[in-house]
Amino acid sequence: EGAVEFPGTLVSGVPTELNAMLLAGALDVSPISSFFYAQHADALVLLPEICIGSRREVRSIYCISKVPPAALSGVAIHATTESATGRNLFATICAERFGFLPTYVDSNEPFEAYRTTGAPCLLIGDKAIDAAFQAERRDVHDVGDLWHTMTGLQMVYAVWAASRVVAVERRDEVEAVWRALLSAEQWGKSNRNRVIAAAETIRPRHEDFYRDYYVTLDFNFDDQAQLGLSRFFALAAKHGLLESAPR
Repeated sequence: EGAVEFPGTLVSGVPTELNAMLLAGALDVSPISSFFYAQHADALVLLPEICIGSRREVRSIYCISKVPPAALSGVAIHATTESATGRNLFATICAERFGFLPTYVDSNEPFEAYRTTGAPCLLIGDKAIDAAFQAERRDVHDVGDLWHTMTGLQMVYAVWAASRVVAVERRDEVEAVWRALLSAEQWGKSNRNRVIAAAETIRPRHEDFYRDYYVTLDFNFDDQAQLGLSRFFALAAKHGLLESAPR
């Protein structure tokens, strides 16, 4: 929007698209699923201090089910293909807290299964937010809240990363992007009302939604955020979702 000077070209995409583009070299720096980083840590370098996370609930990753998540063992869950972290975080919670790995059925429109047949589903992003307003409230389970209830920790859903080659060969450019991101995060905090107004023009929602949503999100990749992410990696490795937990 021009509020902060950015030394690059911005590319839009869902998490799985950005993950693949960064690994293939089509992007130099990108926000990527934190789980994807764990799978490819040897090829990637994290940018410090900034991430996309939440202290407790996340309000954009939901399991929507007519029965509690604890009762979903062996039940087909229609799941989005757009997020590596959301799917594997919910799987980690099910394995560690409830004793089973969920059975996912890949779907481009997971909520349709719930809406038409009552089947459980897992969604992220705008589709998850929209579905949470349409579903029965008792059926909506915030995956961030499930994680916090289980661990007492916050969660990091996406990290900013560069390919290791780019980070070495074009260090100054990567650092310039990183500094712009930090400036943008600070600008957003100082201009919350302008951010909310801009979001409303792009995707209108209930008048209080964005105000609550931007308070819920946390962009600081501080010690507490890293502690929560490390715990996620360790549990995902424990239950066979990762080969090993990276630092």
